[in-house]
Amino acid sequence: MNLIKMQSSLFPIIFDEFFKNNWNINVPNNSCPLTNIKQNDKHYVLELAIPGKSNNDFKIEIENRILNISILDIDQESDYNYTIQEFKYSSFNKSYDIPDSIDIEKVDSLYRNGVLSITFPKREEYHNISKKTISVKK
Repeated sequence: MNLIKMQSSLFPIIFDEFFKNNWNINVPNNSCPLTNIKQNDKHYVLELAIPGKSNNDFKIEIENRILNISILDIDQESDYNYTIQEFKYSSFNKSYDIPDSIDIEKVDSLYRNGVLSITFPKREEYHNISKKTISVKK
């Protein structure tokens, strides 16, 4: 059964291609999630867009100042046959070097609204110090 009917008499040919059952999009199942890295004076935040998971699906480890993030999901039976499935992350593994400026004992993570956020507090000696103006003497 096809939910979308092609009406080539009303739409240009480009729309006909879009509404076909097969959009000819090949997205690998094991692709890595999109990532943001941001910082402020006191910490870095690594954000990974991983929809459809739960907190227990993630394995986050730090060893020798290398952060390793992974999931290994057993494919679950579904009541649906997907025409397109672009955001299924059945497994991935991503690693990052952690700079010396990070206090690895205080690294924390949070998964909310499909985004895994890992916060890396900067060690105090690496916090930005307020600007100081130095006068030049004559």
